[in-house]
Amino acid sequence: MLTRLAPTPSGYIHTGNIYNFLLNWLWARSNNGKVMLRIDDGDATRKRKEYVEDIFYVLDWLGLDWDIGPSGPGDFEANWSQLKRTDLYKDILDELVKKNCVFACTCSRNQACQCAEKKANLHQTNTAWKMKVIENSSIHFRDKIMGNTAIDILPFVIKRKDGFASYQVCSLADDRHFGITHICRGNDLKESTAMQLYIDQQTALPSFYQCQFWHHLLIPGTNGIKLSKSAGVSAESIIKTYSKADIFSSFASWMGWQHAGEITLQEMVQAPVFNMGK
Repeated sequence: MLTRLAPTPSGYIHTGNIYNFLLNWLWARSNNGKVMLRIDDGDATRKRKEYVEDIFYVLDWLGLDWDIGPSGPGDFEANWSQLKRTDLYKDILDELVKKNCVFACTCSRNQACQCAEKKANLHQTNTAWKMKVIENSSIHFRDKIMGNTAIDILPFVIKRKDGFASYQVCSLADDRHFGITHICRGNDLKESTAMQLYIDQQTALPSFYQCQFWHHLLIPGTNGIKLSKSAGVSAESIIKTYSKADIFSSFASWMGWQHAGEITLQEMVQAPVFNMGK
């Protein structure tokens, strides 16, 4: 069993990220599994040094360890950045092109895409690559909590206009490359799971469908709105406001567990939910 902590360094870590870290870590440790730290920095335009450092700061404060991945920010930049694995992403893109699964798109995000039938040159400037999707396509997978799940999908970007593979391709390639078996992510990423499964199905050696998926409820902020990186504050600010015991107790309550007072990582590892559907 191998789970992954996969934050994007596009903002400071917030409570929602922390809850996701805890879920993945506890799921693995309760089943004698392993944990990988994988920082998804494919979008260089949003990456900041201080955001990368914040990830390590938070994990160290929480007491969460990992078995695979960088030991710190320097090791990450030198050996573990997604920029070190561009060949993996290119291999998937090349395979999809050879199988005629891709079309060129020059539309902006606000435009309705009508490029699929134009057969434009994939290699012209300012062009994204999109995945061809059969009309009325649905992807089916089993979720740990929701059970059998079906997601409808439409054509989606697999290569950005800046020439870098999209999140969907990078995440899938990394999960396959490192042998991830269990993926716990927010409920807002169900569509990403479906897109990645769809890409995987078009390749010669599909394997992503073998993963166990767990899409958890989102953690709202104090105003009831979904937390986002843009709303985040540095870990230093979080730590000044809350104790680790506060965070663990709040997490346990969010999980719906009955507990009195403080709760530890060791106590949470014993929760029955983590033993369901290893």
